Amino acid sequence: MKEKKKVIEVKSLEKIYDSGEVRVHALRGVSLSVEEGDLVAIMGPSGSGKSTFMNILGCLDKLSKGEYFLDGHNVSKMSKDELADIRNDLIGFVFQGFNLLSRTSALENVQLPLLYSREKSYSAAERDELAKKSLDAVGLSGRYYHMPNQISGGQQQRVAIARALIKNPAMILADEPTGNLDSRTSVEIMNIFQTMNRTKGITVVLVTHSNEIAEYADRVIVFKDGRVIEDRRNEHPLNAAEVLKNMPLPEDD
Repeated sequence: MKEKKKVIEVKSLEKIYDSGEVRVHALRGVSLSVEEGDLVAIMGPSGSGKSTFMNILGCLDKLSKGEYFLDGHNVSKMSKDELADIRNDLIGFVFQGFNLLSRTSALENVQLPLLYSREKSYSAAERDELAKKSLDAVGLSGRYYHMPNQISGGQQQRVAIARALIKNPAMILADEPTGNLDSRTSVEIMNIFQTMNRTKGITVVLVTHSNEIAEYADRVIVFKDGRVIEDRRNEHPLNAAEVLKNMPLPEDD
């Protein structure tokens, strides 16, 4: 069997914050890897280090010690500009609060990563075409020109996922992507992640406080006091599409 490529590999990762006379060890020697096509849930209480870990994975923060390889690139020593390029080219972000521009249509929100791309210049026609394909993929074909306040919270999160997918990233990082959503909509969002993961092989790493959401992942990693205390495979992850079949339909969408 062909060995899967490692999208993420961290070795002896440490993060230390200096706050005056106090030194805070947010991460203490974390070593792990995530393979291409994996769907991973990161869990842990507040202050456990999981958010710091995700910020480093997303190239939003720099590590203090150790090494971090993203899709084969050693990002440990990169400059801020180089990290910005890596972020835009290899990572798609999905946040709990959606982070959509309120006065901008769904189509225009999805196009944003293309506007900031330094590897290629996209024409207006190319941006429209790619954004529509991305919105189609998350079930929003009829919502191209809707503003965020004209669509539901679940649909706003779908727009955010479409935006994260538009450049075919090496991985999606999702921070509490279902935190502001009701039960059924949360499962619908997990169904999108599972579908993209299983049909396109997109690696997904998500932070969640919900044990129920974690059960949809292939793997669960638990942080405590800056260390990984549990790293287990889900032998039988929940199938979001099957769960949806047994849930009541919303009264109005």
